[in-house]
Amino acid sequence: MKPQFPGQLVDQVQPDVFMMICTAGHVDHGKTELVRLLTGCQTDRLKEELERGLTIELGFAPCLLGGSLCVGIVDVPGHERFIRNMVAGVSGIGATILVIAADDGVMPQTVEHLRIMELLGVRHGLIALSKIDLVSPQVLSGRIDEVSGLVQGTFLEESPICPISSVTLQGYDLFYETLVNILQHLRRPHEPGVFRMPVERSFSRRGLGSVVQGIPVCGAVRIGDEVEIVPGYRRGRVRGLQCFLRKAEEGRFGQCLALNIPEFSKNPPQRGQVLCEPEYLRASRFLHVRVRTIPGLKWPLKNAQEIKCYTGTSEEMGKIYLLETAELDSDQTALAVLALNERLAVAPHDRLVLRQASPAMLVAGGEILAVDEGERRPRKLQAASLMRAYESMLDGHDPFSEEGRIRRIKFQLHAVHPTGVSPLTLAHDLFLSGHQVETGWLELEKEGNLVRLDSGHVMLSEVFRSFVHASLNRIRGLSQERKTWSLSLGEIQSDGAWPQALWRRILPELEESGAVVVREDRLIVPEAMRDMSGDDGDLSKEILGLYERTGFRSPRPDEIPNLLGVRPEGIDSVVDMLCDQGHLVRLAKNVILSYKRLKEAENLVVQWITEREELDSADFKYVIDSSRKYALAILDHLDQRGVTLRYGNKRRLTGQYVRKLP
Repeated sequence: MKPQFPGQLVDQVQPDVFMMICTAGHVDHGKTELVRLLTGCQTDRLKEELERGLTIELGFAPCLLGGSLCVGIVDVPGHERFIRNMVAGVSGIGATILVIAADDGVMPQTVEHLRIMELLGVRHGLIALSKIDLVSPQVLSGRIDEVSGLVQGTFLEESPICPISSVTLQGYDLFYETLVNILQHLRRPHEPGVFRMPVERSFSRRGLGSVVQGIPVCGAVRIGDEVEIVPGYRRGRVRGLQCFLRKAEEGRFGQCLALNIPEFSKNPPQRGQVLCEPEYLRASRFLHVRVRTIPGLKWPLKNAQEIKCYTGTSEEMGKIYLLETAELDSDQTALAVLALNERLAVAPHDRLVLRQASPAMLVAGGEILAVDEGERRPRKLQAASLMRAYESMLDGHDPFSEEGRIRRIKFQLHAVHPTGVSPLTLAHDLFLSGHQVETGWLELEKEGNLVRLDSGHVMLSEVFRSFVHASLNRIRGLSQERKTWSLSLGEIQSDGAWPQALWRRILPELEESGAVVVREDRLIVPEAMRDMSGDDGDLSKEILGLYERTGFRSPRPDEIPNLLGVRPEGIDSVVDMLCDQGHLVRLAKNVILSYKRLKEAENLVVQWITEREELDSADFKYVIDSSRKYALAILDHLDQRGVTLRYGNKRRLTGQYVRKLP
């Protein structure tokens, strides 16, 4: 009977796979055989792989840790020619098993795989020193020292080294116990996010249609969910789902999934495309990145150098434009923009690896800080400034932690959407779920750092205060420049740079502070009124007295200088001020009444209609003993205010006004 090793899945267990781990190391160092012992699965499935005894494509298998708790193991290729698949296997990985054969020791791909894992953000793992049955104890001791030197200064520096033989099984139990202990300490509660899965491969099954395989790098997907393929932007619905070849209702981050999506059958997704929750992901040519060159780099990485970029399951040629220096030597870091030949579907904080095309060699890796969907490469100074500000804002925090998400939301509100943004737009920009955005908003609001606009948009409090200050400065500046205390609201808002929702929030703030008074479509600046000279104050009293004396036969503004014996300069400004203060009412360009006289006219109209039910427009000029021009101007004004309603040439009181009468 075939022995059942700890870690191998049994039929009666439905695995709860919470993380993906990977094997890595040089070709023929025993990775696939070790995975077979742990899982009972033969991950080499292609005829060419079985014939040649090396892994070309990624292999996937579940490893039982106890109970139903499982991790998925990705067996990645070790040969240099298959580096692209190796990078795809490491993307989204939580831990690694670095396999080094005791008879060979450290080899070129051992070093390269270790560097790739470090560049892609893998931070946990252990070392399996395989094939110990082929060496003496003295050689084994030397290999342990050699491996310790290799991992010095890397993420595996403090990791255990486990000698093991897949033939004699020597050391297997201790290796398995060590692996389980590491992984159980790494387990975290599943956190909801936006589903995204780089396509590893796709195929068709008769009666099912297209089946797409891959490992989600974030989020979860369920049967019935709609997904979108990017690039391509075609949509389909998940009709069936398998997690490690077992039917499931849901799959999530770090699990090996196969999704049945019949809508993709005619044009199956290709490796390098990404399945995602609709509307979130957009393919981009220009990536803002923080890169780090590998230790021991032979030649400096130069500005505008041609490179090959690997991220997820994608591979694309392009050029790297360094933003802070002309070239990077060994183990140096800098901000850069990657200009790719074709668009890739990536998101902020994805990891990538850069290789030199000729001669083929690993040169650098890094993290995507932002993506640019534009058609032109962003300007160097702008890109560098924005990325420095972004990194400063994060201040070393994990961008996917609660604190990191809040900091990213604040940065987006400050630098990208200062005039306000909707929750949906913010979620798409940051690749966060609606729940994650709302949680961040509530935290900022609780701290007093958020202002909600009436359109459902939000903005940072400090940014809102700066807009209030800027608008007040603009109003005061125009008032002083034109020597007026009254400005058109439309004129203040004329440049269109600020949305109306923001203005509707700013104006009450300015009114409450006493800086302005809003009168319909005009802004009054009390400060400018108080600065009016004594002569203008006397003139305003004379003009107001003139309009009150002349009643319903008031003068045009251009007649005032002759009637009062004063200079015409400043007359219009004083009249505007009296109108803005409400002492005068402008019914038309040249028809102005004192407020008292207009109120008197309103009372006459109401009394007339109350007694006679209606008022003929032609009769009203006799009621006020004035001309038709003044009579019609007054009646039109009362129509606009909702006092009267016009029927042909007659007026009646509106129902709304009647209800207000005593």
